[in-house]
Amino acid sequence: MGQFWGKGEVSGIHKVMGLVLVFNLMAAGAFASIALFAPGWFLGFLTYNENVIAQGSAYLRVMSISYFLSAVSTTISTTLRSIRQTKVPMASSMVSFCCKLLCNILFIFVFEWGVVGAAWATVAMRTIEIIAQIFIIKWRNLPILAKPTAYFNWRGKDFLRSYFRISVPVILNESVWAFGIFFYDIAYRFAGNDAQGAVQISTNLEGLFMVAGMGFGIGSSIIISNLLGEGKRKEAIVYSRKCLKTGAVIATTMALILLIASPFILSTYEISDEVRRLARNNLFVVSAGMTVKTINFYNIVGILRRGGDTMFCLLLDTGSVWMIGVPLAFLGAMVLGLPIYWVLVMVYFEEVVKIFFSLRRVLSNRWAQRLV
Repeated sequence: MGQFWGKGEVSGIHKVMGLVLVFNLMAAGAFASIALFAPGWFLGFLTYNENVIAQGSAYLRVMSISYFLSAVSTTISTTLRSIRQTKVPMASSMVSFCCKLLCNILFIFVFEWGVVGAAWATVAMRTIEIIAQIFIIKWRNLPILAKPTAYFNWRGKDFLRSYFRISVPVILNESVWAFGIFFYDIAYRFAGNDAQGAVQISTNLEGLFMVAGMGFGIGSSIIISNLLGEGKRKEAIVYSRKCLKTGAVIATTMALILLIASPFILSTYEISDEVRRLARNNLFVVSAGMTVKTINFYNIVGILRRGGDTMFCLLLDTGSVWMIGVPLAFLGAMVLGLPIYWVLVMVYFEEVVKIFFSLRRVLSNRWAQRLV
């Protein structure tokens, strides 16, 4: 979509948007079926705790509704970012976040619905987000608006062949990578309940502190894809280098902030001393590895995919997770019985290997191709 926008072909954006929506809804239907009809079976892979499984099942059954809403909101947000309308997803996200905050307070503390209340708050958030998106799009008459038939006018083998050649490796990449992350959680189960709790805290904080770097990477990817669509290959390569350097500085800065702030952040959690100790050690590991992980995000998601180098990304991403990360996670947690922070050190070795190949590919310039 970014390259279609750079080329000035809005009809191509509409076609891709329709295809993305169909695939997103299909994926939502698959996972919603599991969440609705077999949540206990699914959660059994992650924990032995019957109370957690019972409450988690109730949570997932309600959350299954939000998967379809997320499919729609994600499609709209992605399209808007591709045409450089980044303020609209930001505004709709802010509105929906405020809605979720209020609904969480109301459903959890006033109505006392517990985790089910949190799930309903997420459903409300996604609903409000879609309403806000549609309102702003219509109010500003943005170019992604079209007749319904424009989104599903996929006639012509060239368009479909081009789309699937680029998108199928991305779909496989994200799917196989996501299952790899799921297997990480299964491996962490062997380290014990305290370790699992510490991992949840450290990974959530990692995600929070990576937001700045990931946002910069996504913003950079939009400009790079637009330049390639305009036929400005050299400018796209130069811009990718500048983004990579700036992104490394941002990632390193956020990692240092997390390292310094981690004791103060952990003091706000009502957790046992053992979980606090494990989480603190985990955050040392996370802070050390976060820069490498963020740079890999820039390389794979922010640069290589923009030029359609999706097959290389598929092989690198999935290969590093399944051939390095997942085996090392099980080796450390299940076989060697190491403390959870040493298991994380072993898992992060995947990112170290990945950065070598991803940087080499970026610097080769072979990724910078015009697709449309």
